[in-house]
Amino acid sequence: MDNKLKISKQDIVDVLKKRWWVMLIEFLLVGVILVLDLVSKEYVCKYLFTMPNQEADFMKGFIDFYYIENTGAGFGVLSGNTLALSIITIIVVTGIMVFLMLAQNQNEWLRISLIFVSAGGIGNVVDRLGLGYVRDFLKFTFWPQFAVFNVADAFVTVGAFMLIVVLIVMLFQEGQKSRKEFEEKKSIGEIPEEVPVDPFEAPVNDFLPNENGVATAPEEAPEVVEEQSEPDAAEKEADEQN
Repeated sequence: MDNKLKISKQDIVDVLKKRWWVMLIEFLLVGVILVLDLVSKEYVCKYLFTMPNQEADFMKGFIDFYYIENTGAGFGVLSGNTLALSIITIIVVTGIMVFLMLAQNQNEWLRISLIFVSAGGIGNVVDRLGLGYVRDFLKFTFWPQFAVFNVADAFVTVGAFMLIVVLIVMLFQEGQKSRKEFEEKKSIGEIPEEVPVDPFEAPVNDFLPNENGVATAPEEAPEVVEEQSEPDAAEKEADEQN
């Protein structure tokens, strides 16, 4: 069992040789998302600095530009915890990258969702480490209560939603697979059939299975017959006199 859990250097080399092109595409996708996030922050924010109140129309009735400096996580959560959030994000992104390198046979949608989350996380970490805050500039005009966000936040949110859906689907498929294997084993006799018990006819103890996992009726207790002792000599003599 322990040997199956160990990952040697040769295993990593074999994975890199066989799936290097997949990893290259995934890292390129991370790079594209990161560049899109950082470039949009740089140019949009510079543009907003020239506008009154640092806001401007973008897609009228849907999304507007509105500049804020966010010292928390995505959508303004946990404001003022820049250093702690940066450390947590770096640890999470590193773990995701290692997983993507080693778990090459995982579901493609699972991998894409993790790429979105990691790319968005890197984009915001660059801002936190370089500026001490994250530049947010997108605001839904039809939903005023919704937090101002950026491209990195959008990818993290979409990736997290995809991850939840993929995990639910994978759990459902695994349950279906286990049920199918159980039915196959039962059909070939590897799993004994259970003896049905009528709960209205059997006593309560019949619901308890025996060592084979099958409910059986309890054995009836033998009847106790009282033995009659023979009369002693004095009783016999008294009876004869009478």
